[in-house]
Amino acid sequence: MLSFWLLVIVLATTSSPKQSCNPAVVDYIVRDEKGNVLSEADVNSIAESLPKTIDDATVETTQISFTADKEKYYWPENSAWDSGTKVPALGFANAATCTLHFTEVTLTYHNKKMRLIFNIDIARQQSDRRPVIDSLPFKEGTYQLELKDWTRERDKLVPATRWKKVD
Repeated sequence: MLSFWLLVIVLATTSSPKQSCNPAVVDYIVRDEKGNVLSEADVNSIAESLPKTIDDATVETTQISFTADKEKYYWPENSAWDSGTKVPALGFANAATCTLHFTEVTLTYHNKKMRLIFNIDIARQQSDRRPVIDSLPFKEGTYQLELKDWTRERDKLVPATRWKKVD
């Protein structure tokens, strides 16, 4: 019986602890036709019209917490997150595998459809795993995010100028 308990103790102390990781997330700030950030209610309405998952991402509404310069932002686990300026956004997240393959989404607002091609892949160990992407004013059409020469600077807003119209 003693050998049984020794085996249990050895197994308990040598088994590896569960690993956790920071989710892979793409947050998208949605703007109206005039370029104003949509209200939380409008972002919720858009999110409700989308499927619950796109690619391997769960669709959610969230908030971005910006620093004073409005170009950098805090992650939710950052102790300064509460002090930032909050902006509602659409979130596309994968906390299950902590990786993300996110191709595109079509948003509908005021009976207009805007197709957005992201083509973003986030690896498990990638440091810039929570990009926040600004939007163009909402208008009909298809737009592709151009990140080829993006610096991939962590916590820096991807500006709307990165969106290019696709014919």
